[in-house]
Amino acid sequence: MDPVQKIWMYENWIADQNDQVDLAKNHAYLLASFSHPDAVKQILGDGNTHISTDEEFEETSKMVLEANRKVEDNKKIRKRKNRKLKG
Repeated sequence: MDPVQKIWMYENWIADQNDQVDLAKNHAYLLASFSHPDAVKQILGDGNTHISTDEEFEETSKMVLEANRKVEDNKKIRKRKNRKLKG
């Protein structure tokens, strides 16, 4: 195997390991936030937080529901087209 390819594979493996560590860390923060939310806030700091209002939450929820409906509608249309083409 080419040494350059080995280095490239190693770098990608290290990136995957770092992603797994970040995922585990964020999962730990999530679980800890249920029992000790103030401690998690201290650890994370207040720099990257966004407090949304109820109206923003409702608007975002509606947008997600609409996007899900569009995806489901597209799946139904595709199934209908496939059936027509086969028959």
